[in-house]
Amino acid sequence: MPQGSPPDRMRGGGPLRPGLPPRRARPAARGGGVRAGGPGRVLAGEPAYRQLIVAGTKAEGLVSRLARRHGLTHASLNALAVIEAAGGPLPAGEISTRMHYTTGTMTGILDTLERKGYVRRMADPSDRRRVLVDITPQAQHLLDVVLPAGMYALAAFDDTALRALSETLDAIGRGIDAVPNDLPPPAPRRTPPQFRRDG
Repeated sequence: MPQGSPPDRMRGGGPLRPGLPPRRARPAARGGGVRAGGPGRVLAGEPAYRQLIVAGTKAEGLVSRLARRHGLTHASLNALAVIEAAGGPLPAGEISTRMHYTTGTMTGILDTLERKGYVRRMADPSDRRRVLVDITPQAQHLLDVVLPAGMYALAAFDDTALRALSETLDAIGRGIDAVPNDLPPPAPRRTPPQFRRDG
């Protein structure tokens, strides 16, 4: 890969696009390590969870910078990528669901994108009460320019590492989705003495 040029395709794969169906994660290995839910597991997972939050924050910041160069918000760029990844028009409500936004928020985002010429709305032929949204050729060109630039962050990863990363993030996402609204009492946290601030 020439130095200074963004990797516009994953090595051996297609362009990186948000919103693609998640890959099936490999089953977690049994045995060894700390059992899930135990105090040791809680402590061992804290640094990894903090790193995940930091990496996610940095990734969002990068996407936001790329979007601002073209007069868009992070959410607007993500909406275009989600629609593109569907391979065809999507119901407006489905876009909201995939992006975890309320219908009202999504309507405002789509209104802005439509005014800028990046999306078009149309009636669903099978249900005239439903509105479908698709990207325009102008939006396609924008995605082809902007999204490859985001691959700078993953330039050091080969195909195997990218697959492992994708599967890990998918597993984390499913784990977060599975957290109940009413959390049970947490397991006791055995903080090492050198970390404690008991006064």
